[in-house]
Amino acid sequence: MKRLTLITMLLATAMVARAFDFSEAAPTGQTLYYTITSGSTVKVVSGTPKPTGRLVIPATTQGYSVTEIDRMAFSNCTGLTSVSIPGSVTTIGMRAFAGCSSLTSAFLAEGVQSLAMMVFSSCTALDTVSLPTTITQLAAGCFGMTAYMTNGSHWQDSVLYVGRYLVAVQSSRTAPLIVADSTLGIANDALEYCHISKCVLPSGLHFIGDFAFKDCQLLDTVRLLGATPPSLGGDSFQGTSTSLAIAVPCNSATAYSAAQHWSQLNIVEDTCPEPPVAIATAQRSAIATTVSSGILHINGAQGQPLTVCDIAGRRILHIAAAGNDTSVALPAKGVYIVSVGASAPLKVCYL
Repeated sequence: MKRLTLITMLLATAMVARAFDFSEAAPTGQTLYYTITSGSTVKVVSGTPKPTGRLVIPATTQGYSVTEIDRMAFSNCTGLTSVSIPGSVTTIGMRAFAGCSSLTSAFLAEGVQSLAMMVFSSCTALDTVSLPTTITQLAAGCFGMTAYMTNGSHWQDSVLYVGRYLVAVQSSRTAPLIVADSTLGIANDALEYCHISKCVLPSGLHFIGDFAFKDCQLLDTVRLLGATPPSLGGDSFQGTSTSLAIAVPCNSATAYSAAQHWSQLNIVEDTCPEPPVAIATAQRSAIATTVSSGILHINGAQGQPLTVCDIAGRRILHIAAAGNDTSVALPAKGVYIVSVGASAPLKVCYL
């Protein structure tokens, strides 16, 4: 029995030892723990002692690139006050910083892409968050129960943005929602159970997260201003009306219908505007005009009174045409009205 107990203790010790592959001091002095994930990459994992104070996670350590922060790696590090995450880290795992009650600021560099569920949840002092433009996924609850979320000054008409990302809309909002032009992405579950009927999404939007519009049963129209479809979660519109119209710009319905998950929705293309008509001559007139390098050439006006006015009716020229080809210098680009004798006036565009 004693031998069995000893073997069990040795195995337990070995398992603890294998919880990380090596440790190294961070630039700010705290000990960080790493697991090797490939021949050139590592992820930060949980270890003891837990870091406190200001923490800067390095981009490289012992020749490896730091590409991931493991799930719960810093969970409940109650002495942690700020964290800076390098762009080499593409993925931050579930609840990686959850419960860090003294954490006041988090800075994520360009290159960070994915935040898993509840990354900063219950960080009750967290009021400063800097997110990069490279984010492609914001999972549900990333900022739940943080000071940022409870600070009313961060909300704009019942809408919460973190940087250039929409992360929450209060379900009490009923007014149509025009998402800010600068928005790059919509977090998972951001508008779930919303009571809006219409939503306009900007042309620069990169992604719409899973369950983003879940159970928005009053939603009848989502208008996208971008011709290129943003990436769409498979369940982004779960529980919405089957008659929901996804309005897209002229000549972009094919792109949306071919994009993943969009093809399952009711895509409605805006009517394309009539192409502009360049009016150089009138069919019912016996004269012809051309514009070249700011010079209006009028043919077929010999001996006829010739008047050229701008679109506001101001007379630019009034002469008796001396020949079949009369040249007039136009003062600026615009639309001009040409009258020759009794012929119908012409509109001439100088563009």
